[in-house]
Amino acid sequence: MAAEDWSKARKVGLLAQMPLFSQCSKRELGQVAALTVPAEIKNGAVLTRQGASGDLAYVIARGRAEVNRNGRTLAMLGPGDVVGELSLIDGEPRSATVVARTDLAVLEIDGGDLRRLLKRAPSVMRKLLEALSQRLRDTDAMAVSA
Repeated sequence: MAAEDWSKARKVGLLAQMPLFSQCSKRELGQVAALTVPAEIKNGAVLTRQGASGDLAYVIARGRAEVNRNGRTLAMLGPGDVVGELSLIDGEPRSATVVARTDLAVLEIDGGDLRRLLKRAPSVMRKLLEALSQRLRDTDAMAVSA
């Protein structure tokens, strides 16, 4: 998909489908969408490397990526999934290595841009924290039932 195919409405639509941003209003989604930059990532490329610092997150629009920690595959990600958001929020090193397993179309979000938005729009920060809390609870529940 070429960069010219990315209308604001398409970006907002993709973000709205993501649990991370699903509670945001159209206006808030528009603010987040304005920060994103479309990119193409080739099969085999490393999006994040475990233990490295990182200041970009990726929203997958098309393709598949594999998440590995300590050499073990944890998950396969696809359209609507986000990669690298935790490092943007807490500044800690990447918790996993993520490798493109097909060519990817993504929206990149710069950490500095996201932090500035969260300062300007506390409602987005609150909704983001709620979504991350829910994800942690879901992960915790899966670990207990396994």
